[in-house]
Amino acid sequence: MLSAQAYSFRLKSRLAISLSWIAGYTNVIIFILCGETISHMTGNTTKYGNAIGNALLGRAGAVGDIFYFVSLIGLFLTGSVCSGFMTEGARRGGRSSKYSMPINLEAILLCVLMLLMNRHPDVAHDRGAQLLITGIAAFAMGLQNATITRISGAVVRTTHLTGVVTDLGLELVLLWHWYRDKSVAKHALRFRRMWLVTRRQPNAMRVFLLASIFGSFLFGVTAGTLLYEKIGAAALLAPIAFLTFIVLRDFFKPIADVREIGPTLDHDLGELGGQLKSILPATVGIFRLAHHRQNRGHHAPDFTAWVDRIPSRWRIVILVISPLTQFDADTAASLLTAAKSLQSHKRTLLISGMNRVQFKSLVDCGLTRVIDLENFVPDLEFAVARGINLAESAVIPAPEH
Repeated sequence: MLSAQAYSFRLKSRLAISLSWIAGYTNVIIFILCGETISHMTGNTTKYGNAIGNALLGRAGAVGDIFYFVSLIGLFLTGSVCSGFMTEGARRGGRSSKYSMPINLEAILLCVLMLLMNRHPDVAHDRGAQLLITGIAAFAMGLQNATITRISGAVVRTTHLTGVVTDLGLELVLLWHWYRDKSVAKHALRFRRMWLVTRRQPNAMRVFLLASIFGSFLFGVTAGTLLYEKIGAAALLAPIAFLTFIVLRDFFKPIADVREIGPTLDHDLGELGGQLKSILPATVGIFRLAHHRQNRGHHAPDFTAWVDRIPSRWRIVILVISPLTQFDADTAASLLTAAKSLQSHKRTLLISGMNRVQFKSLVDCGLTRVIDLENFVPDLEFAVARGINLAESAVIPAPEH
C-alpha cells in the first residue's frame, strides 16, 4: 500500500529515486518547448520579482510576466495543496492506499500535457498556450513533490536539487568523520569490515540516496532531451507508463500496514471474540497486518514505524502475521529492530500466524535471539491466552506514569 508508515527506508528510497527521473524528464521537455523550468520555484520567484521591478520601471511586457510567473508559483503550490487534501482525506477516511490518488492524477495530467503539446507544437508566440502547458506541468510537479515528501516523512524531494546537493555535502562530511574515527588502526581487514558495515551506516545510506536522486534526475533530463528531439510530445508516454506501473504494482502487490484490531470484530477469534473485550487486560494490545487485497499476497511493512505508534500502556503486544506476508531482508531487519525497541522498554512481543518459510526468514535475521521461542504462537487464540497469562504474572512490569 502506498502508505508512509508502511514504507521502509529502502522502499522510500527506491520510490524517490524512481520519481526523480520523471521530474527531470518532464522539466527538460517543458524547458525545450517553452524555455521555462517548471519546478524551480527559486528561479521562478526571482523572475517574478524581476518582473515586478520592470513593471515599476514602466517597461513593456512586465505586467504579463508578473501574471505568468505568479501563476506558475501558484499552480505548483496548488498541486502541493491538492496532494495534501488527497492524502489527508484518505487517512481520515480510513482508505488503505493513501498515495495512489495523487500518483494517478499526475499520470492523467501528463496525458493532458501530451495532448496539449501535440495541439500546440510551437508556443513561442502564443503566451496563452505556453501558460497552459507550463501551468499544468507545474501543478503536476507540485503534486509529485508533496506526495513523495509525505511518503518519505519530509526526508527527500524529487523535483529540484538545491536541497539534495546541500544535504549531500553535509552527509559526505559526516561520513568522512565516521570513516576517520573508525579507521584509527589502518589494517586491511579493518577496512574490509568497515566497508561491510558501511552498507548499513545511516550517513552512508543517506549519501547513496541523495547521490542516486541527483543521478536519477540527471538521467531523466538526458533521456528527455534525446526522446523529445526524436518523437516529440509522445516522449511523455514513458513517465505516464511508469506512474501507471507504480499504481498497478501497489494494487496487485500492496505493502501492508500494521493496525490495531478490535477484539470483538476479528474473524479469527471465533466465539472467543464476543468475550475477549471483557477479559483482555488493559496492558495487552493486538495488531494485524492490513491491506486492501484480502486473501492475497502482500509485502511486509516497515515495523520500526509501527513500534513508535504503540501506546505505552501496552506492555504485551500481539502481532498477527498472515501466511501470505512476504518478508525480505529489510522488513525482517525492521521487525528485529522493533522487537529490540520493545525489549529495551521491558515490553513483550508475541508473534502469531507465521508459517515455516516466514519463521526461517526471521530466524536468519536473528529475531529468535530477542524473542523467546514460546512467544512465537501459531494460533491467535493461543497468543491471546499467552498474553493474558503474561499480563497476570509478575514478569511484565506495570506501565510507567
